[in-house]
Order: sequence, then structure tokens, then C-alpha cells
Amino acid sequence: MTVTADADRVAPARPSIRQRLATIEQGTLVMVLTVALVVVGALTTDRFFTTGNLRVVVLLSAALGIIAVGEAIVILGKGIDLSIAVVAALSAQGAVELWQGPHHFSETQAVLVILAMALGMGFFNGWLVAYAEVPALFATLGTWQLFNGVLRRLLVQKQLYNVPGDDHGILHTIGRGELLGIQMPIILAAVVFIGAWLFISYTSVGRLIRSMGDNPEAARLMGAPLRPLQVSTYVISAVLAAIAGLVILGKDGGYSTVYGGGADILFDAITIVVIGGVSLSGGRGSIFGVFAGAAFVALTVNLLTLNNFDLIQRNFTKGFILLVAVTADAWLHPRDEETAKTEDL
Repeated sequence: MTVTADADRVAPARPSIRQRLATIEQGTLVMVLTVALVVVGALTTDRFFTTGNLRVVVLLSAALGIIAVGEAIVILGKGIDLSIAVVAALSAQGAVELWQGPHHFSETQAVLVILAMALGMGFFNGWLVAYAEVPALFATLGTWQLFNGVLRRLLVQKQLYNVPGDDHGILHTIGRGELLGIQMPIILAAVVFIGAWLFISYTSVGRLIRSMGDNPEAARLMGAPLRPLQVSTYVISAVLAAIAGLVILGKDGGYSTVYGGGADILFDAITIVVIGGVSLSGGRGSIFGVFAGAAFVALTVNLLTLNNFDLIQRNFTKGFILLVAVTADAWLHPRDEETAKTEDL
């Protein structure tokens, strides 16, 4: 009896829905959801498509996007930075204290000192993780309280700081100024997003950071300087957090920590990163996804506010969205595939 080759041939299995969805750039999926939110906004409130409200959404997206990019770069390198919220708050309030307090700094000097301070805080975070080998989660949770305690003892004396009404100052310019009719926070955010995309995609350092997050041992065998790379991600994160804090300060005309030290900013930043498809296990994700996540989160916050959700309802909704995003990510990219090569944070 002759058996033909065709009889022995096994038809390839059709990819599952999960496998097909996993091949789609998550940022694309999130942008589709963002468009759906726009439709929901138009249907649920007449105030959504007003010029003032759209301005609020775009500016919120810009500020959150800047801080989320820094967090994404840390996570791509298989780290996490919980101190970004307090870095943003202390940078904003510290700038006004140095400028308007008894320290006699000019506005320019105050901003430069604050950026240098943020760089130092980022370096300290990176040193703890890379050289002292403290787990990133605990290192940055500890420095959150450390930075807050030390700088509020030595520099920042109040919970609320307002920017004096100087239309030509740096803080006013980066928060409310315009260039060619485009508001400066949008321009700064665009520069950060484009710069981060070029850095991660086309520079050797950026590619090594992604490689380090994907498989540290393989990156080490390739000759990647893992410890300096880790430190660099935390420095970038802290500096971008400081810039975001200064943007919020200038945009809102002040910065208040009366109702907390900025945990909501940290929560929103991590939500943006996760929704945008950056894996908490490191090595996977895109800056475009972070951009899409920033737009989605800003729209969500805006719609909850416009529809009169109270603080508890808003926090519940944002928490639910984060859990859905993490669950969806775990389903699309099973944990054993993401973490088999590396140890947990």
C-alpha cells in the first residue's frame, strides 16, 4: 500500500486569537480605544468638545507623558522607579523656594540647581540598584521617603507654592508660553517623545538598555556595561520627572502637596506605561505605546471629571483600568515567556 507525501503532510495550526492579538503593536490598540473614548466624551457631555476642555486634555497628556517616558525607560531596562512623584513635587516646589525664598537665586539659577538636584537623586537611585544591588522596588520606595524627608527639612518649607506673575519668566514660559501658536508643554512633550524614540531605537546605549531588560545575562556576555546602563535609566527618569514637575508648576501657576505627595502622578505614570505595552518584566514596549497610553489616561481622567465622578469613584475606575491592562498583558504575553530568562524585580 502506497502512502503519498500529501497524506503525511500536517497542516500548520492556525494561530489563536491571543497569538494574533499579541503580534499587534499595543500602542495601536490603545489609540483605537482612545478614539472610542473621544466618541464617549462627545456623547456623554456637551462640555467635552469645547476649546477649553480640549486644551486641558492636551496639556495633561503632555505633563503625564513626560514623566511616563522616564518611567518607561527604567522599566525597559528591567527596573522601576517609585520616587518620580516626589522628585516632580520637590523639583517644582524647590524651584520656587530657591527663587522666591531667602536663598537669593535668580529664576534661571533656581531651575538649573533643581535639574542638577534631580540628576543627583536619579544617580543615587541608580547606584542603590546597580552597585548596592538593592531591589529596585524597595530602593525607590525608600528614596521616595528619604528625598521627601531630607529636602522638606532643608529646603521645601511649605505644601503650596505659587509662581509669581512674571509673563517672561522661565517657569511661566514652559508652562503657559507658546511657540508658533503651539503651547510650550506640547512642544516639550513632543521633544521628549521624539528624543526617547530615537534614543531607544537608534542609539547603541538605548538598544543595550532594551537588551539588558530582555536578558541581562546575554547583554553581559555581549559586553554591555550593565551597572552604568542601569544608573543611566534612573538619571533619565529623575530628570524627566523634574521637567514634568516644572511644567505642571508653570501650567497650573502653582504646585500643591496639601492632599498628598503626588502618589496620583506615580499611579498615572505607571498606568500609562502598562497600558502602552511596556512590559513590567523589561525589554518589551515602545515609546509610541507610551504616547498612546498618555492620551488614553488623560482622556479618562478628563471624562471622569466632566461626568462628576468623585475622588473615590475616579480612583476606583483608574485602579480597575490598571488591573485590566495588567491582566490583558499577562494573557497576551504569558509570564513564563516574559520572565523565564530573568529574575523578578
